[in-house]
Amino acid sequence: MHTPSSLLKLRQKLTSLGMGTLELLKFQKKQSFAEIISNLCGTLLQLKGEASSVAIAEEILLLFNRASADNKKLFFRYLHAELRADTDSVNQAITDYQALGSQLTLHNLALASEPLRMELFRTLNTAPEGTMALIAMREDLHRLMAQEPEFTLLDQELLSLFRAWFNRGFLELRRIDWQTPALILEKLIQYESVHAITGWADLRRRLERDRFCYGFFHPAIVDVPLIFVEVALTNSMSSNIANLLQQAPPGAEALDADTAVFYSINNCLLGLRGVSFGNFLIKQVVDHLTAVRSDISNFVTLSPVPGFMNWLKAVDKVDTLLNTDEAQAINALLTASSMRSVVNSNGVLYKVLPRLCAYYLVNAKSGAKPADPVARFHLGNGARLERVNWMADSSDHGLLQSAGLMVNYVYDKQTLARNHEAYEHQNKVIFSSGIQQLLS
Repeated sequence: MHTPSSLLKLRQKLTSLGMGTLELLKFQKKQSFAEIISNLCGTLLQLKGEASSVAIAEEILLLFNRASADNKKLFFRYLHAELRADTDSVNQAITDYQALGSQLTLHNLALASEPLRMELFRTLNTAPEGTMALIAMREDLHRLMAQEPEFTLLDQELLSLFRAWFNRGFLELRRIDWQTPALILEKLIQYESVHAITGWADLRRRLERDRFCYGFFHPAIVDVPLIFVEVALTNSMSSNIANLLQQAPPGAEALDADTAVFYSINNCLLGLRGVSFGNFLIKQVVDHLTAVRSDISNFVTLSPVPGFMNWLKAVDKVDTLLNTDEAQAINALLTASSMRSVVNSNGVLYKVLPRLCAYYLVNAKSGAKPADPVARFHLGNGARLERVNWMADSSDHGLLQSAGLMVNYVYDKQTLARNHEAYEHQNKVIFSSGIQQLLS
């Protein structure tokens, strides 16, 4: 591998900063990617000057971004093997702590235990658009973790940094409307993963005056929402997503609405997976809507049930929950070449599927919490499981993931805190009398 031309530009930049004689950056004419990037990382960790550090950090991120998957894997192996905590320093810090047991020696032990690569990540973050580059780096890391299980440690270390850098204190809530810059509006189309936006006309409908869209933004990433939520104002709790999305915009008359329906929540950056934004977002949007629309008194969701059909296919002894006719209907559904035709023609499913869905949401567990990820999210926020809606999403995707069912969760400001505490400390699923009837 020849020395990249970008390294020659880096050398020129360092020369202009008075660093042209830097001994650590003596590249040969032919060096491998691993040799070049390890040289740069080693240099970066030894430098103290801000300007030179930023220039080298920018070059490292540029080289990594352009690297092949194999070279990215070599870079992660280098981080894992070479930039670990110093064993001698850790052992000495342990000895000091065992001898004195003071808070200072404990602090020194924590410092000694931190891998050197954490300092590298923090320094890379100082480069222009360094935060976004590190988020993208974690996406690459996720793609390689199945082949390289030891990379899980690197993933957790990046996650710990991101949780600190993206805590609620740094986030800004913004309303997104048709006057928002097009660059951000394009991101809504790109990152909408719940109910696809089919184009600019569809996006404009979702931003009409009976609709609201809010996003959390970070000062280091000003043009990309970290997460956004779409809200429709209605005069009742919605039970069908197609009707909600296609609902005609209001005319000149005053909008008659008493309910805000949260119908789509999207995390935009896969590299921030594991960093929680949604719980803060929903509660803050409820507060904002309450302030700007005094007529809105009900806050609900129209939510997918993404794990339902997979659970139904995998659950043992589901027949014990059903009578003979119901068991035959479920078997016909699971073995059908066309789910749509079976759901539309088999009347038994109209009664049994909502009942099984309620059972799944309340009783199926992943550890001590609900198995369904959307249920975990809303119940963890203090919402109440309110209603299961028949054929609420009749799209192909809706049929495949939940046999067309969708769920309403209610965000009641008077009970949010109490419900949240019951869920977190007692693993209690709060549900309505209507759900109780299905369970009975």
